[in-house]
Amino acid sequence: MNGVGTGAAVRKRARPRFGKALVLAWLACVMPQASAQEGRDIFKTEIFLTPYSALGDGLGDYPRLNGRFLLMTGYTGYFGIRDDNGQIPRSHWSSVQPTAEAALVLQLTQRFSVRAKATFDSSTNETKDNAFSDLGVGLDNLFAAYTADNYALYGGKMDLGFGDAWHVIDGLYSGYNENQEFRGSIGVGGRYTLGTTGAGTHSVAAVLFKRDDSSLNRRLSVDQGFISPDQPPAFSDQMKSFILSYDFRELPGLEGWSGGLDAGQLHRDPGHGKSANTVSVRLRYDAPVGQGWSASWYNEATFSSAFMGAPVSNGNAVTSLSLARDRWQLTGTAAVRKLSGSDEKLARFGLQGELDWAVSAAITYVTPVGFIVQAGLTHQRDQALLINQGVFRVAYQMGF
Repeated sequence: MNGVGTGAAVRKRARPRFGKALVLAWLACVMPQASAQEGRDIFKTEIFLTPYSALGDGLGDYPRLNGRFLLMTGYTGYFGIRDDNGQIPRSHWSSVQPTAEAALVLQLTQRFSVRAKATFDSSTNETKDNAFSDLGVGLDNLFAAYTADNYALYGGKMDLGFGDAWHVIDGLYSGYNENQEFRGSIGVGGRYTLGTTGAGTHSVAAVLFKRDDSSLNRRLSVDQGFISPDQPPAFSDQMKSFILSYDFRELPGLEGWSGGLDAGQLHRDPGHGKSANTVSVRLRYDAPVGQGWSASWYNEATFSSAFMGAPVSNGNAVTSLSLARDRWQLTGTAAVRKLSGSDEKLARFGLQGELDWAVSAAITYVTPVGFIVQAGLTHQRDQALLINQGVFRVAYQMGF
């Protein structure tokens, strides 16, 4: 969370797992904030757990246990793949993999709760046809939260990051944010919100965090038992990374507009790359557009002084528009990224200076009984890679 989020959104992971794996293989040759949705979003295909997530109806005595579950399976077709470095031998393949997520909130008192989320999915990075392979379960979140009327305190294993695009944008794709999201990090933080008469609502947040190098970061594989990640997250295991956030909404004369700013540092230990100083700004507009349709337009721009440990400054931006009516949603997203530096400097780190760009479109329908049916296409240039993906998936969520 970039400070902390206010919603329990359910959505697909911001960036396709394979796209990130390709980039990492090629290079190797802050919790959500106040604009996040508080209630259930019927179009989302991933559970995103925050200190404010209300998974139940809020009724009953304390302590009480509430939960939400998501079951999903889908087909992803990779086609027209081109690797200028020649490390990906195939131009097309398909992947069929399941996902099951479970989020639980133990509400001990009206304000204090313990929150957890686990995911059963595939960890495969195979660049060939695969189905129901490398399955296992991992603990995503385990943290405590104290939420009062205008402030919150939280700590534990949380999903943190700069900006909101990686967890807010609908559809299949949310931009070049592999350098901005740090899921399952260990951190402590807080948020304070001030509502002013006639001047909107403003909030500030701060979080201090590190990578999770404990046994909580191990994965229970169906085939291999408990295993550690292939490689640890690329930042320090000391509490030296931080994110400071500011958010606003409901400003006079700006009905439907909200936004914010994040600033902070992802700290790396000496000898493990350069620490990244990062600034991210966001602006969002939500409004009805007539004849039962509503629109959500999200924009975000981020600048960082380092790229995945390399001393290369970089900037990226993403814009996404979603139109929804009743049980239908249409989403279009576009993103760009630019790495700074001479060709010679970038080549020393296996990087290129050409503009990276991506476009994505998706259509989502929720059946009367609650099944989420989603299909879409994504085209992405990611350094030396050209990636095309066609996705079709079906999900179902339930809660208690």
